[in-house]
Amino acid sequence: MPAVHHNLTVPDHKALRAEATSQVKEELGMIARPDDRFKRACEIVQQADLEIAAHVEDRNDAAMSLWFYDGVRGLDGVLGVTHSAYNQMRRLALRGDRNLPINEGGDLGLKMSAEERAAAAEAAGVPRVERDDAADRLPALAAIVSVATARRKAAMPFLREAALTLTEDPYDWSTERIAELGNTTAKYVRDVKNEAARRRQR
Repeated sequence: MPAVHHNLTVPDHKALRAEATSQVKEELGMIARPDDRFKRACEIVQQADLEIAAHVEDRNDAAMSLWFYDGVRGLDGVLGVTHSAYNQMRRLALRGDRNLPINEGGDLGLKMSAEERAAAAEAAGVPRVERDDAADRLPALAAIVSVATARRKAAMPFLREAALTLTEDPYDWSTERIAELGNTTAKYVRDVKNEAARRRQR
C-alpha cells in the first residue's frame, strides 16, 4: 500500500500557542507579590506537566501507528512539530534512539515498502492503533499537548525570576521555604533561581 497524505484536521498550533502564552503572561504579569507569582507559576507548570504526561504517549502512539502501519504522510503538521522533530519521533519509536537512522540504507525508512515498514514497527513494539481511532483522536491530542507546552514555557520565566527575587533582599527566603510554597523541592528552586541569575547576567 503506497504512503498517502493525510486528510486529518490540522489544529492551528500557532494560534493555540499564542493564545495560551498570552493568557499565562497576562495572568502572571498581574500578580505583584513574588511569592504569589511563584506559587501560581508553579501551579501552571505542574498542571501543564500533568496534561502533557496524560496525553503525549497516546498522541505519539496514534501518529506512529498511522505512519508505520497505514503509511500516512505529512503528520508533522497535525502534531504541530517541526519536520526534524517528527523524524526524531519516528527514529525513537523504531530504534529507541532519536539520532539513529531508521535503516542502514536511509535515514527515514522512506525506501521501505509498506510491508517492511509495518514489519519493522511490529518487531520494535510500536503499538498498532486502529486507523480511524488514531485519525479521530490525533488532532485533539496534539492540540492539548501544544497548549500545555506553551503554557509551561510561558510560565517558566516568571517562576525563575520570582524564585530568585524571593532569595534576595528584602525577602531572603531559604530555598526550602520557597519549595514548600510551590509544592516542589529545594533542588528545583535552586536550579531555577540559578538559571534566573545567569539570565540576568547575559
